[in-house]
Amino acid sequence: MTNITFHGGVNDIGGNKFLVESKDTKVFMDFGMSFSQEGQFFSQFLGPRTSNSLNDLFELGILPKIKGLYRRDYAKHMDFDGTEDNEIDAVLLTHAHVDHCAYIPYLREDIPIYCSEESKLIMQNFDETGSDQYHTAKQRFQIYENNKGLISRASGDKVAVPRRIETFESGKKFAIDSIDVEPLPVDHSIPGVHAFILHTADGSIGNTADLRFHGRRKDDTEKFVQRCAESDLDVLLCEGTRVDAPPSITEYDVEGRIADIVNNTKGLAIAGYPIRDLDRLLSFYIAAKNTNRDLVIDMKQAYLLKLFNESTNLKGKYPGPTDKNIKIYIQRGSWGLIDKDLDVFTEKQLHADYGLWQREFLDYPNAVDYRDIAKKQNQYIFYCSDFRLQDLIDVKPTEGSTYIRSLTEPFNTEMEIKEDQVKNWFVHFGVLKREDDWHQIHVSGHGDGEQIKYVIDNTNAKSIVPIHTVKDEYHKKWHSNVTSVNQHGTIKV
Repeated sequence: MTNITFHGGVNDIGGNKFLVESKDTKVFMDFGMSFSQEGQFFSQFLGPRTSNSLNDLFELGILPKIKGLYRRDYAKHMDFDGTEDNEIDAVLLTHAHVDHCAYIPYLREDIPIYCSEESKLIMQNFDETGSDQYHTAKQRFQIYENNKGLISRASGDKVAVPRRIETFESGKKFAIDSIDVEPLPVDHSIPGVHAFILHTADGSIGNTADLRFHGRRKDDTEKFVQRCAESDLDVLLCEGTRVDAPPSITEYDVEGRIADIVNNTKGLAIAGYPIRDLDRLLSFYIAAKNTNRDLVIDMKQAYLLKLFNESTNLKGKYPGPTDKNIKIYIQRGSWGLIDKDLDVFTEKQLHADYGLWQREFLDYPNAVDYRDIAKKQNQYIFYCSDFRLQDLIDVKPTEGSTYIRSLTEPFNTEMEIKEDQVKNWFVHFGVLKREDDWHQIHVSGHGDGEQIKYVIDNTNAKSIVPIHTVKDEYHKKWHSNVTSVNQHGTIKV
């Protein structure tokens, strides 16, 4: 008997956590965060307690209370045993968006995570440019005696335990005990996204992941649909984020519209887009080349491009960090020494103002800072994250500058407030003087209604389970055998 239990990702957009049990094999597909669930209880200034975070998430029903699944240091701390054997054979990760992967740091480090090389590198980028723990689990509650004979908390590399991250090859089947896994690439708004077909003793299960047909890799999605049709699927877990939406523009339309706006911009062209959406970065990069400008990216993006271009398999898919049309923006460090007199503040002190991963970029020939941008504003498309709007204070956009926002339009009150804050910054600097100055150009990572109907019609699955949606009535309209599942509900294959 094969069962699928939905510990997230149903009656919700995101938070996918699907447990497949077949014979003695137990596999999770994704282990992501639900923004809606967390948003019911937490905010920017109110989050799970560091040492008791797992207990907090259990109490609020955000994570399933399953022994043998979570880190033993946390489990022991909260008297949730922590000595039991590993109960889960693997996690199959569709992609590295946080609503699919954010809770991986809570998992036992000996549970293998199977993912694409792209997803592995994106998670590495999370870890090395921030404080996430996808590639290593930094064990808590470890102490040692320091050189003064006092007890100190162990941290950093002293407590880092590597996770098992296994990369698969697109289209090549592999086995996890009794389950055969077929990973198939699909088009989405982040590199390396894979849908899955699981072949079990009781039948075949398809999982669309997040997909669309209007990006740069729509052929991948077409091939996935075809392969599903060939596989005689017993059940298809089918996303439906935008089932009620009309047809979308394409990523190529975005690229062209950006170029049109930049061509009509006399000053600095400022860009906001998802930091790890490398297809969107590519759209701005191509638009920059076509308008005789350079694209200025931040160090986190530069680091991700560096990781991709160090990969034998991925090199050349995206511009490298030293590309002649790329500039790397060196933001002020915590001490703000970038423009200080180095006769007073030494070069060594300047480097110490940045993290280890950042320091390499300080010496890149294409590194720039606010002084370079301010002097020649009409030569650049300048990436400015919502989290680094303070950089505008240094750059000071001149008359004739513009802002192109290429991010999801707000769909709740919190996002509307955030967007208003962003607008305030650009109004302050005179970039926004009228409503028409706000250029919103975005294409979703998810298929619209027509596209999802096409998936349902052409995969020929015997039954459908709507996932990653709050509008399952559309799936029911398009297929005669649809099962809607509540959180923690189970179906049989």
